[in-house]
Amino acid sequence: MKSISSGLSGRRATARSRIRRRLGGLVVASIFTLLLAGCGFHMMGASPLPEGVDRMYVSYSDDYQVGDPPLVETLRQRLRERHVLGDSGAPARLAIRGIENRQRIISVSPVDGQVAEYELTTTVVFDYTVNDASQLQNEKLSVSRSYSFDNTERLAAEQEQRELLTAMHEELSNLILLRVATANEKLAG
Repeated sequence: MKSISSGLSGRRATARSRIRRRLGGLVVASIFTLLLAGCGFHMMGASPLPEGVDRMYVSYSDDYQVGDPPLVETLRQRLRERHVLGDSGAPARLAIRGIENRQRIISVSPVDGQVAEYELTTTVVFDYTVNDASQLQNEKLSVSRSYSFDNTERLAAEQEQRELLTAMHEELSNLILLRVATANEKLAG
């Protein structure tokens, strides 16, 4: 009986250690991003609009959800920071057609048959138009991350899942703006 108990304690300690490492990595990445932003560095495509266009509107609608998802809010915040967020009459329009968050089991503990690890995937589909001319249509981007799950540490695992989803939505917003900037370069060239 004692060996089973010590085995469970060891698994819990290992799971806690993995959660701490992942949370520590997120903290380090966040601090690095803030430092880069503070020194004036901006990702390539920081000005995602073509020459002569000064505003972009971000639209999203889901009749079954109250409020906008974090991805849409992050996109609007990025544009607001660059002083290019516009209203529905803006010449550039980014229409978020769909956002899907999926979770799947990727490993199960051989000891007790419980879920040991999940994979989160967020997929976004969007269109981009400038002066009513389509530049990107039905563009699709996905980001995936995995995280450990310990049934005895449910709150920590749920917190890690929320933090991963937030980080994934931030990454997707950066990728969308980079894709928009690339489309604008082709438009100009």
